This record gives sequence, structure tokens and C-alpha cells, in this order.
Amino acid sequence: METTFEQVYTGIRKMITTSELEPGQKVSQLELARKFDCSPIPVVEAMRCLESEGLLTKEGRKMARVRKLSRDEIEGVYLVREGLESITARLCARRITPENLEKLWRLVEEFEAGVDHEKWTTVKQLEIDIHQFIAECSACQLLEEELNRLLLIERTAVADCEQPQDLNKYKLSHRAIVNAIADRDESSAEYLMKKHIQNGYLEFIGEPIVAGA
Repeated sequence: METTFEQVYTGIRKMITTSELEPGQKVSQLELARKFDCSPIPVVEAMRCLESEGLLTKEGRKMARVRKLSRDEIEGVYLVREGLESITARLCARRITPENLEKLWRLVEEFEAGVDHEKWTTVKQLEIDIHQFIAECSACQLLEEELNRLLLIERTAVADCEQPQDLNKYKLSHRAIVNAIADRDESSAEYLMKKHIQNGYLEFIGEPIVAGA
């Protein structure tokens, strides 16, 4: 049975990840205590945990704000992801099992089908799923946990932007990465993932994407 703290923590976290609480929005301890019908103590504990995860920033004694990344912070997130995910792709190419490779190909095919049918919400989630699964297949828990934390911050602390104009480039990019993983080509997997993350940042800031990367 969940404790009150666990219920409150899970509840606030869900409010952030589903955008019920939007980036930059103020969060009050007292209002949350009323919402979850509990004392302020578990709310304070939950908010501290969410601050440590990077989803909230403290603002005054009894207030916090949902993290909203600045342009410089977004660049930093992408640079860290570039380093982490290059390594996870290399390790994935070294360690992935045949069963997990099949699952990875299924995720890529589902992503492609989502693009073809313009199911943008599904596509957005599958993009995250592919990256998380590659990290999982790297068999390095510390890398996986840090990447998952960064992806969560990026997903919840950045306002929604328009879909990329040509997601076919992303389809080609995913296929190139997974082909390198399937071939056990660690250097190519690392390089292609690095270019993929770099292009994700260029897309975000409105710069042209490098063809074929």
C-alpha cells in the first residue's frame, strides 16, 4: 500500500509530465495539500524530491515553480545527451541481445508508421522510447538513469514546438543507427547517434538538418 508521500509524489509528478502543471507555472504547498487532502508534510517531501530530479525549482518558503528551460539550458541538455547517448549507442552495439534487437526494430517500425499516418503524439513518445531502449540495452544502469532524467526534464520543461517539417529524415536516422547496432559496428553507432542528437538540437532552434545524419 502506498504511503501518503508516495501518493502525493506520484500525483504531482504526473501533473507535471501530463502538462496539467505547465513549464514556468507556480506551485503552492498549501494548494497541493488541499488537492491531495493531506497535511503539508508529505507535499514538502514530495516537492523536495521533484526539485532534486530537476522538475521543480524552489521559489520562496512554500512555493516552487515547474522548471522551464532557458535557451542556454536547452543547449546544455542536448550537449549532455550527445555525450551520454553516443556512449549508450556504442555499448548497445556491443551488448544488445538478439531478442532486444528485434524489439528495437519493432519500435523503429512503429515510429515510421506513426510518421506515415501523422500520429504526432505517438511519434513523440516513440522517439523517446527508442532512445530509452537503446540506453537500456547498453546494460549500464547509471547511464540509463541519467538519460531518463534528462529526457524527462526536456519533455516537461520545454514548451511544445511544432513538428519537424520532414520526419522522413528522422526515419532514415533511426534506421542508420539501428543498422549499425545490428552490425555490431560500435564506432558507426556512436557517430550516428551523435549526429542524430546534434540534428535534434538544430531542429529545435530552427537550423537546417544535415541530410542523412
